[in-house]
Amino acid sequence: MVQHKLSRRALLRAGLVAGTASLLGSPRLFSSHLVHAQDDAPFDPGGRVRIDYDETQSWNEYYDNPPLLGRVEVWAMSYHSEPDVASSVAGRVTYGQVLPIYESLRAAAPPALPHNDIWYNIGDGYVHSSFVVPCREIYHEPYDQVTESFWGEITVPTSWQHWEPKLRSTRYYDLAYGAVFLVIDRAEEEDGLVWYQLRDDLRPEAVWWVQASHVRPIADEEFSPLSPDVDPEEKVIEVNLGEQIITCIESGVPVFQTRIASGTHFYDGEGRLIQFYTPRGSHFVLRKTPSRHMVGGEDINDLFDLPGVPWCTFLTPSGVAIHGTYWHNDYGHPRSHGCINVTNDAAKWIYRWNLPDVGLKNFHFTTRTEQAIATTINIF
Repeated sequence: MVQHKLSRRALLRAGLVAGTASLLGSPRLFSSHLVHAQDDAPFDPGGRVRIDYDETQSWNEYYDNPPLLGRVEVWAMSYHSEPDVASSVAGRVTYGQVLPIYESLRAAAPPALPHNDIWYNIGDGYVHSSFVVPCREIYHEPYDQVTESFWGEITVPTSWQHWEPKLRSTRYYDLAYGAVFLVIDRAEEEDGLVWYQLRDDLRPEAVWWVQASHVRPIADEEFSPLSPDVDPEEKVIEVNLGEQIITCIESGVPVFQTRIASGTHFYDGEGRLIQFYTPRGSHFVLRKTPSRHMVGGEDINDLFDLPGVPWCTFLTPSGVAIHGTYWHNDYGHPRSHGCINVTNDAAKWIYRWNLPDVGLKNFHFTTRTEQAIATTINIF
């Protein structure tokens, strides 16, 4: 079972949870959070959000290699005997659980989520897709040494950030599949477990460690520009807020399109309306970075603290960006604090396609010279 101590993301209003049910019975997914890595004495590593399972657990092995995995990104939601909230409740899932996904299908959209009719077959029933983020579990052979920093991507459902390069050490952030970080160092335990040190751009002085096998080094060619021969003036991004769609256009021809989740409004603790609408009008690419630790929401008591947000293309001085999203799967509906949420893969494509091309740079501000070629972003 999963237990929680402190909110990591405010993801779901009470009205979105369909039905009630008891939690999954005996620990179907989760073993004890007590680590037994180096001796038989139990050890509690803690963590900002309490997700109790063995950090060395392989979900592919546990589920006998399902087609896909899904990470639950909501405090709690029901799953059903059929892909319909009107069907009987078959069980309940909670934040951080890793589920097998055997099939995705279109069926009746929940009344609270009419924009999304996708459900997942998880074996014991059907769960709506809005708050189950598809992911995989891919392990990597760690480098023998790290002589230069490199960009890395988390490729397991959850990789914990530890304060020391040891499994028996305290931890804080649960780093989700698809998050991107700069790897700056390497360490190895006596038993051979290898760790990578990550640089947190929000607090560079902090020392973060993750299991190296959970990190995929991003090859240099993955930063190379897409359609580099197209005239910069012929590249335009259009964001249709009414339809919740983003389109990349070359010479008047759409070459990429995907659904988005744009900004919306929230209410503070006193019930006052706070607007976070994505700004309409004509913008251009102001800044780019492969990774950003995003925090905010204090003014509406809706705190978010999201390390390693991938493939960020900023378009306003206030920080509105097109970026990857690992904390929900709810596109086609405004739900952000102003940014344009897309899937991680979509954000990466858009990042590589738009101009200026910034290569492997950590955080690049569009220069005055580059503004002449910076991709226009029209939001309407």
